[in-house]
Amino acid sequence: MINQDRLIDTFLELVRIDSPSGQEAEIGSHLAVRLQALGFTTEFDEIGNLVGRLNGADGDWLLLSAHMDTVGTDIGIEPVIRDGVIYSAGDTILGGDDKSGVAAILEVLRTLQEEGLPHPPLEVV
Repeated sequence: MINQDRLIDTFLELVRIDSPSGQEAEIGSHLAVRLQALGFTTEFDEIGNLVGRLNGADGDWLLLSAHMDTVGTDIGIEPVIRDGVIYSAGDTILGGDDKSGVAAILEVLRTLQEEGLPHPPLEVV
C-alpha cells in the first residue's frame, strides 16, 4: 500500500534540492543513492540522465520515467503545507514538475520492495 505520509516527505525533500535545467548533478547523486538502496544498479548516461535498472520476473522491461530538473533558475525553494496543500513559501516556483513524479516513482518502488510484490525488470530514467 502506498504510504502517503512518506510520499509527501519524499516530495518535500526533493523540492528542497536545487536542480535548474543543466544543474541536476546534486539531485542525480541523491536519487542514485536512493535507487541503489532499493537494489538498483545505476549509471549516468552521456548527457547526465540517471538510469537505474533492477531485475525482476520474466517479462518485458517496464520503464518508469520523470525528469529531475525544474523550470527557471530558482534557488532555495522552501515548501510549506497549508490546509493540506503544498505551496512555495517564497517567490520561487515549487518545483513540483516533475519532482512529484520522481517522488511517486520512489514510493512505488519502495512499496514493491516492502510488500514483496512480483514485478518485471524495471528501468528508471
